[in-house]
Amino acid sequence: MEKNMKQNWLLLLLFFLLTAVCIVFAILCIHYADVAFLQTYKELIIGAAVALLYALCFVSAWLTIKGKDTLVKSLLSGYILLAFVLVLVFIFEKTGFFEVVGSSENLQAYLEKAGAWMPIVYIVLQFLQVVILPIPSVVSTVAGVTLFGPGKTILFSLLGIIPASIVAFMVGRKLGNKAVAWIVGEDTLTKWQNKLKGKDNLLLTMMFLLPMFPDDVLCFIAGLSSMSTKYFMTVITVSRVLIVTATCYSFDLIPINTWWGFLLWVLIVLVIGGVFLYLYKNLEMVQGKVRAWLQKWKKK
Repeated sequence: MEKNMKQNWLLLLLFFLLTAVCIVFAILCIHYADVAFLQTYKELIIGAAVALLYALCFVSAWLTIKGKDTLVKSLLSGYILLAFVLVLVFIFEKTGFFEVVGSSENLQAYLEKAGAWMPIVYIVLQFLQVVILPIPSVVSTVAGVTLFGPGKTILFSLLGIIPASIVAFMVGRKLGNKAVAWIVGEDTLTKWQNKLKGKDNLLLTMMFLLPMFPDDVLCFIAGLSSMSTKYFMTVITVSRVLIVTATCYSFDLIPINTWWGFLLWVLIVLVIGGVFLYLYKNLEMVQGKVRAWLQKWKKK
């Protein structure tokens, strides 16, 4: 009984501290946001945000006292994630990061400001790009190749992307549907779960290996699938190494800013799309051949 009371008091204290952190950084994020709507109604939005956070704190405290362990754990995870996002947004606002998203040239200039820390900043950026940031992987990769060359970009990218992919998978595996829906969006989650229903292992493997699918979103989805952790780690490592390497060297070999390079990239995308459609339509046949090959391989 005493142990439970101590645990509850610690949880209550943690919720109050997280609420304070969220309120402070929510106010700072709204204050420094370069968005006309937010600045026009700044006081109203700040008031609403603070009220919602107080309400969330009250609900969390009430559920803690009532001993609703499952809900309390979910709320605590959500609170920590919210605090992390708000702190991250504030840092990006103050450093001017949001002004460079979407442009490889601007991103390159932003990274160059880091000087000797540039490789570490790039690795962190690649990690966050998978888990939380809306940066197209092509943008960050092109910037990396320009800054470091293909070889170092591959190394730095993999040091960020592979651990981030595993984190995304574990979020889906440990925190479940609600956490993934909150991160990727409920509509996106529903869409991909419907597409993968009953055939998630093979389809996810194909999607990870073909460079035209939202791999970052699929890592979260994979955590909710029947795919084992060991299998996921193997597939994601192989696929990330292949795709990152191909991307880094292909932009050198096939420049997209020439007519022939652009045409070749269009053809590559069409071929990859055609391969996926063929495999998708003949999925049962492909699964049968894969099983047969695995059985023969096990007998050897």
